[in-house]
Amino acid sequence: MEEVEYLINYLANKDSVREEILKLSREIVRDCSMLIRKIHKSDKEENFEDKLKEIEEKIKKLNSMATFPEFVGYLSTPQQEFVEALALYMIKFKNKIPKFKDLDFIKEENYILGLSDVIGELRREVLESMKNDDLSEVERYFKFMETLYDFLMNFDYYYVVDNLRRKQDICRGILEKTHGDIVTFIENLKLREDLKNVKNLK
Repeated sequence: MEEVEYLINYLANKDSVREEILKLSREIVRDCSMLIRKIHKSDKEENFEDKLKEIEEKIKKLNSMATFPEFVGYLSTPQQEFVEALALYMIKFKNKIPKFKDLDFIKEENYILGLSDVIGELRREVLESMKNDDLSEVERYFKFMETLYDFLMNFDYYYVVDNLRRKQDICRGILEKTHGDIVTFIENLKLREDLKNVKNLK
């Protein structure tokens, strides 16, 4: 049958596209993970914007490769990881959250879920600021955590956004735990200040 050759070629091409998508997807996720680690470790801007632009171009290429409807799901994790890395960078160094309207290559669901993941990354920044006794930075990061959580809780479309409820629950737990840590930190800070003042009086 003549159709057999056509169908074999069709499926072979589809399989090849799938493999390319998976390979690029893993590369994007790895790039984002490494970038997030570097952002956490840095106290000043480096070449983060250049790296974010590189990853953005990879995501646009990935989007263009998802020509089969079944492959659209492969875009989710890379896009969410990118939003997470971008938001962490912008909050830490630009003091703002990236807007969806500026990310026309990211699906709506992935923007929302990507921002939810930033809450956990901001907790790390809160803890690091505590180590440095930097109360102003602790409060700044926690305010962003609250803002992102309030944003996330606007949505209850659990049947059309996979993992939304689970991520909301995780974020709530992170927020509550961080709030408790901050209360303890402030009390400890005040106690150390009082002890310091007592010693100075002697």
